[in-house]
Formats: sequence, structure tokens, C-alpha cells
Amino acid sequence: MMDSTQKIVSAEADRMAALQMQMLEMHPFWGYLLLQVKLVPALRLPAYAATDCIRHIWYNPLLTQDLSAKKLGFVLAHEVCHQLLETASRRYGREQYKWNMATDYAINALVSDITIPGEASSKWTDYHLYQMPDGVLFDPVYHDWIAEAIYEDLCLWKMKNAPRKVEVTLPRQNGEVRLSDISDHGGGIDIHLPLELDDTQREILQQRIAAAVEVYHTSDERGDFPGGMLRHTGIFDPPKIPWQRILHRYADTILNGDDYSLARPNKRYWSQDLVVPGHYGESIANLVVALDTSGSMTEEDIREVAKEIRGMVANAQSVTLIVADCEIRQVVPLDELEELLRSGAFRGGGGTNHICVFDYIARHRLNPRLFIGLTDLYSTFPEKKPPYPVLWLVTKYHADPPWGKVIEL
Repeated sequence: MMDSTQKIVSAEADRMAALQMQMLEMHPFWGYLLLQVKLVPALRLPAYAATDCIRHIWYNPLLTQDLSAKKLGFVLAHEVCHQLLETASRRYGREQYKWNMATDYAINALVSDITIPGEASSKWTDYHLYQMPDGVLFDPVYHDWIAEAIYEDLCLWKMKNAPRKVEVTLPRQNGEVRLSDISDHGGGIDIHLPLELDDTQREILQQRIAAAVEVYHTSDERGDFPGGMLRHTGIFDPPKIPWQRILHRYADTILNGDDYSLARPNKRYWSQDLVVPGHYGESIANLVVALDTSGSMTEEDIREVAKEIRGMVANAQSVTLIVADCEIRQVVPLDELEELLRSGAFRGGGGTNHICVFDYIARHRLNPRLFIGLTDLYSTFPEKKPPYPVLWLVTKYHADPPWGKVIEL
């Protein structure tokens, strides 16, 4: 039978896992970053949390157990921001104590702006996803300020209290690491470890942030994304992501992703004031691809996307290719798809009308998990959006669709 401390550690680990799932579902950008670090209980940590900004977030379950779910979520998001903004690497000789304060003022303002997105927010009177724990460094004056500017402002004021020195003991894979004489900035949430990233670690972090941006874009740009903060700090310029990578990440997420949805939240966590997506059953991963072979589409466009479609066949249990211009020209089932893609013998060349495509899907009850349409979007569409995800692969010069996500070739 577990003793009381073990029960607390186990219960807090469950809450952490639930908050990870909630963040990933509601805010994929933030959730992806949180999943890249290991959450490690540290019973001797003199604060709620600490992070090395690259591999670990340590937390003290004996302290976090007293936090509500919304306050614990705030702590996790705060630690994620430290890695996102590379706060340790940006100090550049500034006074450690004031720099720690400046970064916390900036981060807490950022986290306090994270909201409950979409339909889920209608169930709550408070639209903020997280709640600040007591005693955190927060001043509305510093809203949208970067840490460097806050630091300069803090230097104009005389600090009332001298920094308190603390000793930190953290569990590691091969034992413990003890850090002494650390300046506690009185931030109310965490201890800032005097650890700076080397060039290799910074490159890993840059790649991780780039991947988080991809996840955000391939999740229909769901949830909050701190693009302004990233641009202001100069840490990260949004990458030019090859359309093939966006296409495959988006398709893989839908075709291979677990069936979780906020439409049916997990009731287990309601008592903890946590909105966590619930499982809603399995469905066959059908993929329907519509190829626009009207006169405005070039053979090179069709060939290029056909090659990418071939790579998706293994990820779907059922694939149907619809070739159409102003009417249905060919409907190709899975067993004939490879041969047609290889030959490239697509019929068409007339005008464009997508109403016939969506009518065919409804009439034959194909019920796709994902619809992918290759087109320049100079077409006619049904008035009502279909009840499944729609992804348009479009040429450089294209019109705007009435609905669906667009990836430009």
C-alpha cells in the first residue's frame, strides 16, 4: 500500500498528464512544446517548478498539490515559456536577479492571456484557461513588453529586498544534482537555474520551436500562438516550410491521430475544473482525394501532388481518388490507384465545378476522415461545409475557398 507521499506524487503525475492533454488539444503550439520535456517530481525543490529549458521540467508535488488545476496549468505554461523564449541564453551579462524578475513579468503577462478556445469557452464564465497562483510577478503595465525592456525599467527602481539565496537539489537519471547559492527572485512560481544552453542545445530548441509552428498550422491554427512575442524578441523567424511536410503532418494527424474531442470531455476531470478531451470511439480512416483536371491545371501540378498522394496510401485504410472538372470523369478505388498515379492518365480539360464531387461523396456515403482537393479554387462549391476536414492543395495563383484549410504548392 502506498504511503501518503507516494499517493501525492501519483496524483500529481495524473494531473500533469491531464493538463498536457488539455494543452495539446486546446493550444497545439504550446502543447507540443510541453510534450518535448520530461516532467519530473522533485520533492526537495523549494518552489513549484524549475526547468533546464531543454529536457526537463521539475515540480514539487508536495507544493503543487495545493494548487487548483487552473493554477497548476499556469505553472506548466510558465515553464514552457522559459524554453520558448530562451530566457537563460538572452541574459548577456545582465544582473541575474533583475533579469529573472524581468523574464517572469513578461512570461506571466503572456500566460495570463491564454484563453479557452472555440466552443469550449461558451461553457465557462471565465474565458482564461489558466489562473495565476498567489505571489507571482505581474504588472499590467508590462503587458506586451519584452524582458529586455522590462529589465531596463527595473534598473530605474531601487529593489526593496536583497535577493535570497537558496540551494536546489534535483533528481537526474544518474542520481541527483545539487546547485547552491542560487539567487531566488521571489517570483512565486519557480527557481531560475543558472544553466545556459550550448550551441547544439540551442539548435535543438530552434528546431523544436519550428516543429511547434508546423503543428499549429497543421491543426487549423487552433488556439493561441505567440507570433508577436517571437518576432519582438528576434529569437525566431517563421520558417518557409515545404508544402509536402505540411501536407503529410496534417494528413498524418487526422488519419493516424487518436480519436479525442472536446465535444465529449472526459468526465473524470470535471471535479478538478479541468476540460480534457474524451475518447469518442474508433472510425475507419477513409481518405478521399479530388483531382481537378480542368484546363487551368498544369500536368506538372497534377504529377507533383499525385506523387505525394501515393505516399499517403499506406496511412489510410481506404482511399478513393475522384478525377473531375465540371463533372466526374473517373472514380478510382484503392486497388487501381497505384497504377493510375504511375501512368498519370487523368481525364478532363473542361471547366470546374466541385458541387458534383461533394454530391458524389454524400450519395455514395464515403464518409471520409479527410478530404484533399487539388485545385486552383476557380470553381463552384456547395453552400454548406461538409462534416469532415477539408484540405485544399492550391497552385500559386488561386482563388479563396468558402471553407477548408489551404496549403499553397
